[in-house]
Amino acid sequence: GGSKDSPSIKFEELLERLSKFVEPINPFFIGGEKHIPGILEATGEDRQKRWCDMALELYHVIRDQAHMGLAILNGDPADFGVGCEMGYGFALHETGYKPFPLVAYREDFRRGGETDNNLNAMALPTYMLTGGRFVDRYEDIFVSVAEVAARFKPAVSE
Repeated sequence: GGSKDSPSIKFEELLERLSKFVEPINPFFIGGEKHIPGILEATGEDRQKRWCDMALELYHVIRDQAHMGLAILNGDPADFGVGCEMGYGFALHETGYKPFPLVAYREDFRRGGETDNNLNAMALPTYMLTGGRFVDRYEDIFVSVAEVAARFKPAVSE
């Protein structure tokens, strides 16, 4: 997850480069193309329900289709929805539902949290305790995703 509009990230390029190592799932397709047009036309409680339906579908994608996560945490603060997705993936991992390693990326060094890598401490278990890792350089995303995916290959081929 992450902001599609992050100034230092070219999202389509990121997905293309990741596809050499994993089969990336594009959350912006689910949200932007499938749900957002109808959400923007709706009002009141119907609009809230549609937002909720979109979020629930994204959670189900994490549960049923994703084998690992990549969290883009640039921004001040980092994207709240990405934090929710990280927590959900960690809960799946922690409860034994399935392994869910996460690669967390943040190159934005504005003060975003109390930890050494400028994250809120609540984000640390999502990568430190799942077999994932933290990276602070864009180019390191690809080697990290490839290495983490290779370590979890047996779980990925289920």
